[in-house]
Amino acid sequence: MKTLNRRSLLGTGLVAAALPAALATGASARPAGPICPLCQPNRSVLGVNGGAAKGNAVRIARSSGDAETDRFLGSALGRLSGTFRVSPGFAFYDDGTAPNAVAIRETLLGNGPGTVLMGMKLFGRLMARTNDGGITVIAVCAHEFGHIHQMYAGYEEPLDRLDPRTNRPHELHADFLAGYYLALRKAEHRQLDLREVGGILHSLGDTAFTSRQHHGTPEERVGALSAGFEFGSRGNADIAAAARAGFELIRRNA
Repeated sequence: MKTLNRRSLLGTGLVAAALPAALATGASARPAGPICPLCQPNRSVLGVNGGAAKGNAVRIARSSGDAETDRFLGSALGRLSGTFRVSPGFAFYDDGTAPNAVAIRETLLGNGPGTVLMGMKLFGRLMARTNDGGITVIAVCAHEFGHIHQMYAGYEEPLDRLDPRTNRPHELHADFLAGYYLALRKAEHRQLDLREVGGILHSLGDTAFTSRQHHGTPEERVGALSAGFEFGSRGNADIAAAARAGFELIRRNA
């Protein structure tokens, strides 16, 4: 796999500037109905940052607005699909003033199942990081692919039962799977630095323990990522084994 390379992705300086244009010039699509709040009506769309894509229509774009960015991202998404054994549609969406990425059950484009939506503001922020070579973008995508795997591998209800009040088990399980995926890439790309991703997740942790949108404390999120990375570093375990191991970790700490 070609790891996303910041020079390739940002080389012309067009990525952040091109995203709003792509959304404004007919590259968008409208869902047939409201974005599905996963299975339960009282759950917001699961995402990295606890936010939700709301409303009856979400403006989405298939392209980042830069062909080279799209090629590298397409390669990365192909590897994610192979590892997670799911092929959700992928698009950018207008995340306004709440940078986020989300995974939904509905298939808004492609063959599915499901859709991963990357907020254009979040993408711009991640790509502006100076030293990570695009690894945080891959980690965010892996987190969302983890949610899609949860949906279609039978983990939603078991995770719900661990904490019916919040999204915490779902999010920490997805963090574990993101760490697992990064460990697989580390074997090919020795320069991968888990600290970059850990710093992002630490900043997105929260202490809103009674909120449905509670995603885990900063320490819990980094811990789940690190545990997944350690599991993946042992080698030869597929996504099914990683998902089971992640679930058992979350269950023990519930």
